[in-house]
Amino acid sequence: MTEQHREAIRQRRERERNRRIEDILVAARKVFFSKGYLKTTMDEIALEAQVSKPTIYQYFKTKDELYCALMLPFLEEFGSHVERMAGKLSRRTYKSGKALVNDIFRAFWRSYEACPDSLRVANTFFQNTELIEQLDEDTRKIISSTGRHDFELARDVLTAAMDQGLIRKTNPYMLSDIIWGLMLGITQVMDMKATRSPHVERHLKSTLAEARRLVADAVALG
Repeated sequence: MTEQHREAIRQRRERERNRRIEDILVAARKVFFSKGYLKTTMDEIALEAQVSKPTIYQYFKTKDELYCALMLPFLEEFGSHVERMAGKLSRRTYKSGKALVNDIFRAFWRSYEACPDSLRVANTFFQNTELIEQLDEDTRKIISSTGRHDFELARDVLTAAMDQGLIRKTNPYMLSDIIWGLMLGITQVMDMKATRSPHVERHLKSTLAEARRLVADAVALG
């Protein structure tokens, strides 16, 4: 067997593995949203994914790990955008506070576009104390550390922006919570409207744009 043949086989197996993982995640997402985390079983996820339960355990050791895999993509995606903002601030490339505020809301929208269901899973998790307590300690630590990293980084970005005279001096913790609350709240409202309107995503984008304008008008300098 040639090296080229081995590589072709390896790539095919990798594609099959990724497709199976995605099928499991899609099935888990559907069952979690339908029954809730606590009432969902791995047997039900396996049935929905049309695979055996041992097959799921090849990729996810526990239900907690599977739930974590659904939640983290949004947090990681948003965090990567905020890290880029922090880099731009350290290089002092922002010319105005409005540009920074635009980037914050753009980061949220792009993260939502990339993984909308991941945000919904995260919303459910952070609002449900009972659910948090049901997860194993390692899973809680992974989720909490990722979320904490995003929040702390966002506050650092706002603090640096204040120091550079890009936005008004205020409490960065409160401002971060206000902006985050706006973005999450708007998303949740649009989700509630989803059953009545076929154009929710378009309305979400335009509503976030209006919120971005209001925030920029309130805090941006320059």
